[in-house]
Amino acid sequence: MGDHLVLCVDRLITPESLQSMQETEAAGSSGESSSQSSDPNACAIGVNEVEEHGCCDEEEPLIQTAECRICQEEDCIKNLETPCACNGSLKFAHRKCVQHWCNEKGDITCEICHQVNISS
Repeated sequence: MGDHLVLCVDRLITPESLQSMQETEAAGSSGESSSQSSDPNACAIGVNEVEEHGCCDEEEPLIQTAECRICQEEDCIKNLETPCACNGSLKFAHRKCVQHWCNEKGDITCEICHQVNISS
């Protein structure tokens, strides 16, 4: 709770850099010269530095495993598919499980979302 950050559109400002900018502005208004930069756009961490340190990839899901909706076994998302338009816990299934299920019931329509042509 003690650390606060101010997020600008193109940079990240820490409390220390914000304080130094405020001190610089105060020193400039009182007529004193300062060795610090009076640039109000100065920041502690540039956008390029944040990207270099491995900013979180928003496209990569946080949870790397999911449950197959047919066999209910947990597996890596890379090994599961989305056979229809279902969402949430019903989104993922193993390809072999979907194929077996469709063969058993005799059609390729999802009983939940009613999408025809489940990828099989």
